[in-house]
Amino acid sequence: MAAQFRAARTDDIDELLTLYRAVYGSSYTLPLGTDREVMAREIESPTTTWLVARTGPQGPLVASILGTVSPSERLGKLQGLAVHPDARGGGIARQAVRELSDQILGEQPVDSVYATARTNSTAPQRICLQSGFRALGVFPNLRKSDRHETMVLLARHRPGVLEQRLPVPRVPAGLAGLVDAVHETVGLPDAPRPTVDGRTSPDPVRAGAASAFELVDAPAFVRRRFTEAVPEPGDRFYPFHAPNVLLTAEDGGFEVYAQLNRGDGYCALVATAPGLSERGGDLDAVISTLSDHGALHVEMLLPLDRYADLNLLLGNGFLPAAAYPAMRLEGDGYRDYVVMARTMKPLDFRGLAIDAAFRPFTEQYIELWKQQYLNTHGIFH
Repeated sequence: MAAQFRAARTDDIDELLTLYRAVYGSSYTLPLGTDREVMAREIESPTTTWLVARTGPQGPLVASILGTVSPSERLGKLQGLAVHPDARGGGIARQAVRELSDQILGEQPVDSVYATARTNSTAPQRICLQSGFRALGVFPNLRKSDRHETMVLLARHRPGVLEQRLPVPRVPAGLAGLVDAVHETVGLPDAPRPTVDGRTSPDPVRAGAASAFELVDAPAFVRRRFTEAVPEPGDRFYPFHAPNVLLTAEDGGFEVYAQLNRGDGYCALVATAPGLSERGGDLDAVISTLSDHGALHVEMLLPLDRYADLNLLLGNGFLPAAAYPAMRLEGDGYRDYVVMARTMKPLDFRGLAIDAAFRPFTEQYIELWKQQYLNTHGIFH
């Protein structure tokens, strides 16, 4: 029998804490399942829909899922799916994902909704795939809980959106595998594929002494400074990410705004001022500074047509992890985006359980990683 989902209330928080601990254990680090104040804020937020289900009117909570919407960016995000171990096997998880994504895409001003799924089992991935989501990529060493865990990215689009994608003239050779993967796996509507640059290696990073960087850890100040330094919305497009640290060059000529979580090592480079290509030679010093402050996985979201910036990131050890077609509405069409990632830890895919839909993304990432770190061509000369 289908579960009856309803909106979560603040008086559910005690049971929600118990549910998340039963599902994830004590290693769960996300505040949506551990922090009462954060949970209360989300339950009461007008941009969040949090659904819960019980076994009966008097039974305990057995399932939870929430979706957050960004109306200005026309995007939704599913997260926090939890089904009590005693209630698994009855389709509750699939029902939760389908009901919430249907609701968001049908009732909210959004064009797509995305989710990440764990790889300790294929079940979370297949629940999303069976609910209309498409595989978009893989993030090795994304977050650290008991260990550095690989996650996958999926998204579901509103009907008709993918048919309105804006063309991408060309991409660096290092993104050829990702372009092939997203066309193969997503089954994109007919559209010209980008021309792949024939060069096999990215442009070299400009030589010269890199600046030293200071890290400013003052979230309120960083957010105020961010809107002043990066006024164009398109230059600071990173849905559901807000910078909490600022890296500033000692010469004052380059600022990098990042979201850094020291608890699990996740870091997103949200934006730079000026543009990335103007101070690309400083990028390695930026990464080194972030690493010194606990970053273990660094990623950046860029339009797929930002050729120079993508080539620059490839030259600084970033690899294409995921593509998000039709992610952002721009004029009369939708722009494709790509997530470029750099991990500070060796790849470790032992115990990885991944659905076949993600295999093309995994294979292209591993191949690029081998070229980057295991190129032995020069050893025998």
